[in-house]
Amino acid sequence: MSFLPGNAQHIGNRSSQQDSFGFGDPDDEVFLSHGGFVAVVCDGMGGMEHGDAASRMAVRAFLEAYQQKDPSESIPEALERSVREANDRVVEMAHELGAAESVGTTLVAAVLTDSGGLGKAMYFISVGDSGLFHVSDGQIQTVNRPHIFGNLLDNAVARGSMSKEQAMFHPERESLTSFIGVEVLEEIDRNVDPWPIGDGDSILLASDGLFKTLSAEEILGSLQGHPQAWPDSLVARTLEKRYEYQDNVTVLSVTVQDHPSTLKWPPPAIAVEKGTTSPRTLPLPPPGRRSRKLVAAALIVIAAIAGGGGRWWYKKHHPAALTEKK
Repeated sequence: MSFLPGNAQHIGNRSSQQDSFGFGDPDDEVFLSHGGFVAVVCDGMGGMEHGDAASRMAVRAFLEAYQQKDPSESIPEALERSVREANDRVVEMAHELGAAESVGTTLVAAVLTDSGGLGKAMYFISVGDSGLFHVSDGQIQTVNRPHIFGNLLDNAVARGSMSKEQAMFHPERESLTSFIGVEVLEEIDRNVDPWPIGDGDSILLASDGLFKTLSAEEILGSLQGHPQAWPDSLVARTLEKRYEYQDNVTVLSVTVQDHPSTLKWPPPAIAVEKGTTSPRTLPLPPPGRRSRKLVAAALIVIAAIAGGGGRWWYKKHHPAALTEKK
């Protein structure tokens, strides 16, 4: 089984780029046999200090920790360990910067693997509101659950203590209830049982600059042609909206295929040496024109850049719980 990664990124109309992302090594067959192929996106929190540094640190720490997985450790266990290591490293950095509890980033990561007799599967983990999507047979499905205050508001509506209108238009509805950079990380979304993946299926990981600009229908409508081109198309479609306050936007794709020889497609990948950073951004296109970028895959391709902005807020006293999807 082969893994075909793609990526695209743009600063939008923000003053800085605060998204970071990374991939595992698609050619490390020994590690792939037990650890699978990993992809991660972190969205630095623009309403806090040092969002760009937080996202870079989280991606680097997460990938370094996950690379330490051995065959005796399950993928879900390795993912949670890696997320907690990323959180610890961001908290440590915040203390060094004299900005404790003021540095944060979201994180979403997914691993694709062939579990032998169990078949192809995906495992994921997320903290915050970046998105993970499964694309199969022309359909797209949201996989993870965002950690936002809106969840508590919707629960209040279900209990009858708040109206639907009050919940929908609450000024803090989109504020985060969990993120990387808290002293005690409690609220995590993940699966412990394998999420089935079929031959030719793809996953998309994205910062909220994508799906808070494009509707589900617009996202699905952009998934034309070869899957490695989808991130380019999605970022270009986002920029075509020309929103005045367009957030940073980052999109990764990973497609699984049993027979890679049937998917030969230009452009060729950019060679990136292990441990280097190689940001690839799309220029803002003129009206009616789309832009393109080359695809890259490397051991720790950390495009250290970033998409924050918007309103972020952490409810310290929110009774959070570890959510496990099965």
